[in-house]
Amino acid sequence: MKSIDSTLVSVVVPVYGVEKYVEKCLVSLSHQSYENIEVIVVNDGSIDRSGDICEEFAKKDKRIKVFHKTNGGLSDARNYGIKKAKGEYVCLVDSDDWCKSGFVEKMVRVALKEDVDIVVCGYNDVVPREIIMTGEEATIRLLVEQENVDIIAWNKMYRRSLFDDVLYPKGENYEDCLTTYKLLSKASRVKYLSKSLYCYRERAGSITQKSDKEERLTMRERAAREAMEYFAKSNKRLWEAAQIAMLTAKLAFMDFAISGVIEKTYYDGGRGWILDNKKRLYENQLLSRKLKTYIGMIEKCGGVGYRLFRRIRHE
Repeated sequence: MKSIDSTLVSVVVPVYGVEKYVEKCLVSLSHQSYENIEVIVVNDGSIDRSGDICEEFAKKDKRIKVFHKTNGGLSDARNYGIKKAKGEYVCLVDSDDWCKSGFVEKMVRVALKEDVDIVVCGYNDVVPREIIMTGEEATIRLLVEQENVDIIAWNKMYRRSLFDDVLYPKGENYEDCLTTYKLLSKASRVKYLSKSLYCYRERAGSITQKSDKEERLTMRERAAREAMEYFAKSNKRLWEAAQIAMLTAKLAFMDFAISGVIEKTYYDGGRGWILDNKKRLYENQLLSRKLKTYIGMIEKCGGVGYRLFRRIRHE
């Protein structure tokens, strides 16, 4: 096993308009128990004091490197920082969050000991079951189960080479929905840690808080569609997982239309897609018994049974 102390880990921190929060983030990174890190801070055109605060930290800790660029959004700042990274492994930390002192050390030890390309830890009260999967298995889990712990970018340590031909899409909200499945699919092995090492801050005005239900559902559907296209010619099993992701995205649209949260036309659109694709859905090896039952209910009597069933579930 490679010596842990000789393994450089790059921590990329995009910064924009977070003068109230970035100090706590950088303090947590300066106090990591693992010392062989470089902290790449990308000031993405902040108009508050964020950039100045970062520069003050860089004067105190030579491992902190601050880069200033014109505003391009979170994805653009992440991509910029990853390109600057020199570490064998990369972590992505949002500047309004913070990390526990063992965040880097516990993950890099596992990465080297278990020879894995991605290590996933818990955040706040969300803690995954400890397990090692192949990259294909982890990608299927992400696409089929749609759990945040799998999708989000910042609770993971990645072998830097995974980003050689993968970029976060510039100008997009929920950019990790469009990217993490690609990174997992490139990994040979993925380790999930049953430890909560990352502290996520929910705050008013953040991307997640601003976005409404319709936008989130639209991004979920788009991510599934792009995953189907991404795996169409390379991996049938992952294509099937992406098709299940599309099915559950359509069902989510339909359920929120049934409950009146979004327009009824979304129900009709979802049902139409399911009926148009039912043959391939029934042939899908990853189709669960529950989803198969839902498709059958949607087929019969104009989907009346499904609408009644889901309305009762929501009440």
